Amino acid sequence: MNVSGKAWGTVAVWLGLGTIYATSVPGWHFTWLMLVGVGWLSFGVGWLIVLGLVLVRRGRLVALRRNWPFWAVPPLILALAGSLVYVGAPVRMRFELSRSSLDHFAKTVSEGTPPGKRNWIGLYPIEYLEGSRRAFGFMIEDTGFFGSYGLAWSPNGEPDIDAPGYYRHFDGPWYIWIDD
Repeated sequence: MNVSGKAWGTVAVWLGLGTIYATSVPGWHFTWLMLVGVGWLSFGVGWLIVLGLVLVRRGRLVALRRNWPFWAVPPLILALAGSLVYVGAPVRMRFELSRSSLDHFAKTVSEGTPPGKRNWIGLYPIEYLEGSRRAFGFMIEDTGFFGSYGLAWSPNGEPDIDAPGYYRHFDGPWYIWIDD
């Protein structure tokens, strides 16, 4: 792979990582998702133009075989990132990386410590927090398009939080809180 091929591969890797980050919260980070979407669109158009130019030149099969990583790496990265998003791996990964902080916070709230003003719980930037000793929930900053998304904790079934929205079970006492 030549220098320009490495640059295309590097950009594809960064776009793949950006896609995984943008989709790592319930409801997805809307702003990041739009930026990554524009990046993938620009990248794809440029990549197809370069492919078209190679195909109309003489010796195109030799050029295709010689630079196969240039042609293979970006679609493979796109397929890998898309597959991970499809199965929900980014959301699960961020949740598991934050699990100890989330569980610790839930334990302190359930023991009667007021939640107070928080900016982060684990890897989640907090927009606002609601709840009581029985259940609590927080909205994650910059999620969703028409509504907000967050996480809720309730060890006794669906959360009973005096706030709009509905809940979808996620893991153990954790629920995804959707406020449309």
